Amino acid sequence: MKSRSKRGFTLIELLVVIAIIAILIALLLPAVQQAREAARRTQCKNNLKQWGLALHNYHDVAGQFPPSCINPGSNRSDEFVPAGMVRNTTGYLLLLPYMDQAPLYSQIDFSLPTGKEDWKGVGGGGTQDVLNGVVIPIQYCPSDPIYDSPHSTTSTGIYASTEFTRVNYGFVHETSEYDDNAGRLWSANSSANRSAFGINRSARIADIKDGTSNTMLLIETPQQKASTSYGPFLQAFTHTHFICTYNRRINETYGGNPYPYAWGAGSKHTGGCQTLLGDGSVRFLSENIDRSLLRALESIRGGEVIGEF
Repeated sequence: MKSRSKRGFTLIELLVVIAIIAILIALLLPAVQQAREAARRTQCKNNLKQWGLALHNYHDVAGQFPPSCINPGSNRSDEFVPAGMVRNTTGYLLLLPYMDQAPLYSQIDFSLPTGKEDWKGVGGGGTQDVLNGVVIPIQYCPSDPIYDSPHSTTSTGIYASTEFTRVNYGFVHETSEYDDNAGRLWSANSSANRSAFGINRSARIADIKDGTSNTMLLIETPQQKASTSYGPFLQAFTHTHFICTYNRRINETYGGNPYPYAWGAGSKHTGGCQTLLGDGSVRFLSENIDRSLLRALESIRGGEVIGEF
């Protein structure tokens, strides 16, 4: 009886199959990546919504939003911080009880400083070990790879830090800390372009004359910027704590490198970043948005007419 010969795949057939599989992978990979980014962007949006809930719960208790920082050792701090009273407390820390972080909050001594920055030598800077390296679940955008966090420096200057962790969601300010409106002269009526947050002070919902749905509270900011020293950080104020959207465009690069400058908003999402509005909603802002519209969204009482954005 004649035996049948076993026939396998030829080399050409195997190559054809491999080529087809490679083509399918090439076609499917972008779709998979887009789906993953969509999921990350949704999680980022949910993070901002959680920050919004915390801000509004704080407002219900305190009658106003938290200041973005308390007694920072910033530029011009000698004009409004009493001698020995530098604290560098951030608004993030004040919100801890409203985001299921009450045990951590209870371990912080708010009569003492949480950071060393003391630009004008007012006195009182220092750190608290309980905060070293602390991360809370909603401080990072999942699309932004963790960069140099925790961050420490040996400096005792304006960027002094000890195991500070970065935050992807910054308090929106009208100007940087160099300006009066950022500090000692802040009030709800001090400037037509006044934002909701200031040093040692902040707005009430009643102060937001432009409408809460037309006013930004927090906005995304990338972890990696033009300098490793640039925050914001959870644990304490350092120079460049504020995010000034009018000062710097969204995702605007600086100094020939691909990263934003100190006070810049932006994200790893394609084409823009997300922002938390005063009514608790989250919107995506194009990086090509007009700066006049950013100014209008920053201000609480500018009286601008804001259309679709």
